[in-house]
Amino acid sequence: MVESFIQLIFNIYEAFTVALYIREKERLRCLSSVTFATSFDKNRSIPIEGTLPGWTLKHNEPLIIPNFDKDEEILGYYGSREDIKSFMAYPMESKGVIVIDSKKKYVFTDKEKKILSSFVSVIYREIEGQKKSQDIEDRIEELSTEKRIMGLFNELNASKISTHAIFKEALHFSGADFCFVGMEKNEKIVIHDICGITADGFLNKECPLRESITSVVMEGGRELLLPYNSAYLKGKPLFFTGESIKTRQFFGFPLIADDIIVGVMGFGSLSDTPLKEGAIGVLRNVASLFSLYYAYLWMRDHLDRVKEFEPVTGSIEFSTFLGVLEKMIKKGDRFHLLSVKLPHLRVYNKKIGHESTNGILRQVAKVIRHCTGNTTFITRKGGGRFYALLKGNDPGEIKNIVKIMNFTIRKSIFEDRTWDIDSAVESGASSFPEDGQDLWTLMEKAEEKRHKTRTH
Repeated sequence: MVESFIQLIFNIYEAFTVALYIREKERLRCLSSVTFATSFDKNRSIPIEGTLPGWTLKHNEPLIIPNFDKDEEILGYYGSREDIKSFMAYPMESKGVIVIDSKKKYVFTDKEKKILSSFVSVIYREIEGQKKSQDIEDRIEELSTEKRIMGLFNELNASKISTHAIFKEALHFSGADFCFVGMEKNEKIVIHDICGITADGFLNKECPLRESITSVVMEGGRELLLPYNSAYLKGKPLFFTGESIKTRQFFGFPLIADDIIVGVMGFGSLSDTPLKEGAIGVLRNVASLFSLYYAYLWMRDHLDRVKEFEPVTGSIEFSTFLGVLEKMIKKGDRFHLLSVKLPHLRVYNKKIGHESTNGILRQVAKVIRHCTGNTTFITRKGGGRFYALLKGNDPGEIKNIVKIMNFTIRKSIFEDRTWDIDSAVESGASSFPEDGQDLWTLMEKAEEKRHKTRTH
């Protein structure tokens, strides 16, 4: 319909060129045109600054030059001289501008301007209507895609398909050439899966921390949406230095489960076709669903395929905790063992009952998790005894953690009760290898320091 109006304007004014330009940031893109000029390029965008169509749009005022005697470069849309004698432009609010020129002098007057204003109103309504229709179509496509992907996730959970079936659906919708998943492993990012490009040279490769764009998403814990031909992509590798691909655009999303960053999912363009910005919402949802899927893989890797947890607090079983502790000792990695005890648990059971006491235990487990971090291993050895395994913290930091944890437990859990707050919790910590070379010695040392802390 817009093309018909542009053709009608061309015929009425006996013009040399009529073109409708739409604003895209700081440039004007030709939406429709009719011309006799061989040097007119419809695919060529023109700048707003320094051109007459741009001036008309910026000032939101019609412009008539009945005797055009300027350099035609100021028009912006011709590639060579066309001997233009008259020019008229009319703004379409802040959205765009219609331009008309002629090889005859004095053909555009206020009368022609008034007639053109009527055409502009009709064309603007038509464009807005088309935009709304397109928005509706895009939303329908988005909902249909999400529905298909949800169905594929159900099949993935039932082990009927692989992750690549979902990857391919996301690639088709977003216009991306490839997508991948990187997983945290031993404090590094490893390419766990990749689709759309040959896996050779990428699968199971490590992305150096702080040196790759993938690591930026993982370490920052925030999505990274880079524009087409981003300078950031030109100056930093997506995966690692010397990679065989040249990524033109990138959308990256962290994989987060229960506030723990377990990996990163990314979509990239290698061609002249940019990624669809309208697909960002769907891709974000896909990443959220994959977060749950890959969190299971992460937990399986870090907890040695643990499937049973302590039922009251949700912490790992004590026997499993001992296995993790033994592995840490064999590896020789520095760590600290934190011991926490609620010495009056039997009193609580008598006063408020088992269910309310279990609520206290769950609150204590949450405080320990909050104070020690999401990557800490926590267990409950029956009653009110807890242990936590912390990696790599220095002794001074451990002392601060113990103080903060004791204060938080007493303040948030026991302050509004009539019991003795000061003796409500005991805690201490031992360090490997300083305090012992085996797990039982480390536990004894942690409990010994716990009792010393209580007596002071």
